[in-house]
Amino acid sequence: MRLFLGSDFHVDYRENLDWLEGLSSQDFTEDFLIVAGDLSDEIDLVKRCFDLLVPRYKRLLFLPGNHDLWTSRSGRGPSFEKFETLNALCRDYRIDTKPVAVGKTLIVPLLAWYDYSFGEPGPTIRRGWMDFYKCNWEGLEPAQVAERFDAMNVVPGTSGFDAVYSVSHFVPRLDLMPTRYPEKHKALFPVLGTDRLETRIRALGSSKHFYGHSHLNRNKVIDGVTYINNAFGYPSETEISAKTILQVADL
Repeated sequence: MRLFLGSDFHVDYRENLDWLEGLSSQDFTEDFLIVAGDLSDEIDLVKRCFDLLVPRYKRLLFLPGNHDLWTSRSGRGPSFEKFETLNALCRDYRIDTKPVAVGKTLIVPLLAWYDYSFGEPGPTIRRGWMDFYKCNWEGLEPAQVAERFDAMNVVPGTSGFDAVYSVSHFVPRLDLMPTRYPEKHKALFPVLGTDRLETRIRALGSSKHFYGHSHLNRNKVIDGVTYINNAFGYPSETEISAKTILQVADL
């Protein structure tokens, strides 16, 4: 069995949905796919993705990204309620959302939100970051949202496994972003992730961590952990994303 990774498919864009619809229905039926968040904020489009992917893969693991938790197009209900709706949908489709053991490999999804541990947002982000308008956290600040998600994480025992892999939607450490990055994009750093994730990764003893959100494809080893981002991204993002589902391990 092979392990594949994809994230940030953003199928609100017809081109991205067309690409998913064109995936082989025969090539991956014995394989495992991790979808590390950001399919769509529309439940019907999330269902469409699941309808496409579940028959094509032997096993799927999904954890939501920030776009998946937007509620502005679905009545502005609480985003934590949307999170539970997505979990129930995954159960209906028999999609994994909790730690999964495959032979001697343990795969651990890590829920998170940004908490400004990567820096305080400037005025441009505070005015224009869409999560602030399209999520409904019922008055909670980002750090409180991050704490609540972190408390939901299931931390399994890891003894007896040859390999432990972890996965998040959000970026686990700021030095995964290039030092030579346009200043206008550096403004996004505070809303990319949280140091809480790195603490979880090190406690688990992960040898590989998979993530998304930044739309910047990366494969980088830091202090013995291989960090891989394989975000599909927006149609215009042809230079920073590979537009593919990437094999990241054999299971």
